[in-house]
Amino acid sequence: MRSIHFLVMAGVFSCFLLFHLILPVAGIASPELTGGDYQATGTLHVDGSPVGMDIALDGRVAGQVPESGVLIIDNITVGEHAVTGSFPGYASQEMWVNVPDGLPAEIRIDLSRKLMGSLDISSSPPNVQIYVDDLYKGITPAVVEVEAGSHVVLLRLSGFQDWSTQTDVAGGETTVLSGTLVPVSKTPVSSASGGPSVLVTMLLIVAGVMVAYGQIRRR
Repeated sequence: MRSIHFLVMAGVFSCFLLFHLILPVAGIASPELTGGDYQATGTLHVDGSPVGMDIALDGRVAGQVPESGVLIIDNITVGEHAVTGSFPGYASQEMWVNVPDGLPAEIRIDLSRKLMGSLDISSSPPNVQIYVDDLYKGITPAVVEVEAGSHVVLLRLSGFQDWSTQTDVAGGETTVLSGTLVPVSKTPVSSASGGPSVLVTMLLIVAGVMVAYGQIRRR
């Protein structure tokens, strides 16, 4: 009986060590046994084009689509996530995906090229700085490539008033603009004190006094 009692106690003690010390340290025990917070994670497979497209998950860079065409993102918290694809010269695209616990989620993003147009800009006088949407684009005359849509064009030259306009550019077409800059008006410089005009005034006053004095003496 004593041997059986000893074996039972040894088994209980072994289970205690197993579930409360060994498994938690090894990271095997379930959160219910360890008392920790369990957070389920999953995997996301992002398929799409073009190759090299940047992929962001919830606003954070997650990687680029490789030549194989599939980007694998691991350890994603289970639930809804925003996936954004972007690439130079292409319109960005955002999609939502639900990542489950266990099976990988799959999503495909195919970006479309941006519609582009151009601005043919000249000015009078020439060699004027060009700004499109507050970005410097060169010196007139010049042809500037822009995205289709509305843009603000500003021409600037020292000594002249800025010239600006808002224009719409259609995809695949060229919009012609010509701006005439007006010189900045200069404030007239007043005559210096004691100049010729003041001297003439003083002479006229003296002459008037002398004429008046002569008339008084005649009386």
